[in-house]
Amino acid sequence: MLMIKSKIALKSAVTLAITGLAFNASANLMISEVLYDAPNNDSLEEFVELYNASCSSIDLSQYNISDNGASLALSGTLASGQYFTIAKDAAGFNSLFSRQADLAPMPLSLGNSGDYVKLLKGTQEIDVVAWEGGLSGWTLNATNVSLVRSTNTQSQADWDVGSNAGHPGDGSLTTSCGTPPTENLLENGQVKTSLNASTGQTLKFVADIPAGATGLSFKMNGGSGDADLYVRQGSEPTANVFDCRPYLTGNNEECPIATAVAGRYFVNITAYQGFSAANLVANYTPATTGGGEGNPGDYAFDTYYANANGKTGSALKASLNLIIRDHTRFTYDQVWDGLNYADEDPSNTNNVILLYTNRSEPKTNRAGMSNSLDAWNREHVWAKSHGFPSSGQHAYTDLHHLRPADVTVNSSRGNKDFALGGAPLTEAPDNKTDADSFEPANMVKGDVARMVFYMDVRYEGGDSSGTPNLTVAKGVTGTGEALLGDLCTLLNWHIQDPVSDWERRRNNRVYEWQLNRNPFIDNPMWAEDLYSSSCN
Repeated sequence: MLMIKSKIALKSAVTLAITGLAFNASANLMISEVLYDAPNNDSLEEFVELYNASCSSIDLSQYNISDNGASLALSGTLASGQYFTIAKDAAGFNSLFSRQADLAPMPLSLGNSGDYVKLLKGTQEIDVVAWEGGLSGWTLNATNVSLVRSTNTQSQADWDVGSNAGHPGDGSLTTSCGTPPTENLLENGQVKTSLNASTGQTLKFVADIPAGATGLSFKMNGGSGDADLYVRQGSEPTANVFDCRPYLTGNNEECPIATAVAGRYFVNITAYQGFSAANLVANYTPATTGGGEGNPGDYAFDTYYANANGKTGSALKASLNLIIRDHTRFTYDQVWDGLNYADEDPSNTNNVILLYTNRSEPKTNRAGMSNSLDAWNREHVWAKSHGFPSSGQHAYTDLHHLRPADVTVNSSRGNKDFALGGAPLTEAPDNKTDADSFEPANMVKGDVARMVFYMDVRYEGGDSSGTPNLTVAKGVTGTGEALLGDLCTLLNWHIQDPVSDWERRRNNRVYEWQLNRNPFIDNPMWAEDLYSSSCN
């Protein structure tokens, strides 16, 4: 028989099903910058910027902003640690800041003689900023410059008058999420064993859940003593604030999640009495499409690429960019699970296939979990030092160019350009390298080329990804530049090593997670259309 700890706890013993939003979302979506008196034209250049300070993506469709004359319903999804810009006029905003707004037009007047912006979730006020007496006690006054937030006390003290018209899409605000130690990261189906704590102590874990996951549950069992399981999506649970707390006697407790939300779940185990030898596991089923071998059910080439079909040259590139941009973004920790799924060995679901070596390696034999020289890590095919050194930039975690790779082979590749020549690697002699370039094995040369071409088209700069315009270039490029070479070598590899069934399978699986595709796998001819004129 399951025993409830006390009559008072009886009501708390019922598991609370999560229905779509983190409890802390309202406290962590905030107004971060406002330009209400623009340098040239208020009706064209004004903007409001929001920031997601939580540890999970936020569904903006449940929010709206308003001033004393109008309101605007928001849309889209905002990733943790990212900014969202709302412009009075899209063209005017782009002209002043050389970037595209995330949402436009905005009907708010943002009056110069006293006004405010309120952020609401439904009818509940979440945040507010006011100026020039727009609300009692607010005396901020800015002329031709923006109001910029630096802290979060939800008062006028959070705000400063900027020195220019603003930096929409960028700023100094940060999340408190951090990167958890590997031993504290719960991964799908991987049991944490031999957990021990003294009375009153708390063990803390996190789990990063991908979009579309179903059947999510957190289960604790085994050992002796009395431990309590607490689960909360988006931020750490407390004794009084949680999504699930079974609160039973002993160590056998489970939190099933009715509707999983993409993002981070925080899981605490608190010792009601000292316990030992307990186990903890997170289980879920990733979004699938019947094994990922065929086309996902919601993908059809003619529909997905409707706005690109029939176009050539710069018009084709612009259309493809619009189709594949704004993908679902994951944290760098979530990338481990993404690669476990996208690169899963079809013959052994406990393994992944490594880039460059084509070796099947256990999912658990990875950097941070193993000291083996055969361990694998996350290879950025477009080297991150070539344009996006920060994990907050979307290209840093884009699964379309992240691949499992042997740690020593990955180290040999480093951040070098791709080109012909060099000495064979001792561990993987089908791959060669010299001082400034890396030549992958013939069997993956086309794969590499198509991943690089994807990056060149996906990241054109001026969007909310925080990534500059990435350009595949001719010749050798330098570290720190948003360039990667060699264009003509890569185009030859693309032609010589055609798209394989493995690539198609992987493209489908990444699409399930990110909701965007690599167009050069779906239509290889587009690469020749875009790049052949540069290579004679």
